[in-house]
Amino acid sequence: MPAENIRKLSVIVPCFNEDLNAHRFQKELIECLNVFSFETEYIFIDDGSTDKTAEIINELTKRNSTVKLYSHERNEGLGAAIKTGLTYATGDAILVVDADLTFHPSQFPLLLEKWEEGVDCVSGSSVKGGFRGVPFIRRLLSVLVNRVYELTLGVPVTSASSIFRLYRKSALDLFTFERNSFDINAEILSQFLLTGHRVVEVPAVLTDRFMGQSKIKIGREIKNHLLMFGKIIYWKITLRHGKK
Repeated sequence: MPAENIRKLSVIVPCFNEDLNAHRFQKELIECLNVFSFETEYIFIDDGSTDKTAEIINELTKRNSTVKLYSHERNEGLGAAIKTGLTYATGDAILVVDADLTFHPSQFPLLLEKWEEGVDCVSGSSVKGGFRGVPFIRRLLSVLVNRVYELTLGVPVTSASSIFRLYRKSALDLFTFERNSFDINAEILSQFLLTGHRVVEVPAVLTDRFMGQSKIKIGREIKNHLLMFGKIIYWKITLRHGKK
């Protein structure tokens, strides 16, 4: 069984002004994942929130010794929060979950089903799994951006920008990641794919945000993705010449 291949799971949850969703973490995240046989730790990164996010998560740490909270003094971005989480993660497998739970943790078994020896990442793909309640413009941009990633990488991958993934920590430890924004997800997957690490995609449903406001600024993220496309091309050239 795939679950038997995991000794300890680290769950990384980057948070920025998510007090409305933080009330959901106990039942919809922690209790949802605590049913599995392996040990699980929860690493919350408060990325400079100005609301009650840290206060709510701090209460969770008092009730559950497996819940840890680490804070940034100022907002540094999703990528920076994920990198902080990776620094403190002690599991051999790492699950990254968005704080708004738009990829709901109840879909974790879909990732787990494909977790086996030789797989370095199982990625949840909304392009394969579908969108529920997500505005048309966001759906369209997601499909288009991920199609450009597929063409740039030259690898059949439908969702290079997805956050909802199960990683093998030993594979993550081989790389240094630079991006501090949402495009870190594409950076991680691109480095995996370009260096021959095995990535498996599974269908996962992306829903609209239930509470709070989205932190994505479309103009900024398009710019970041354009920079990432250029970086991928550079990596491919250097790999071809044996320099990376």
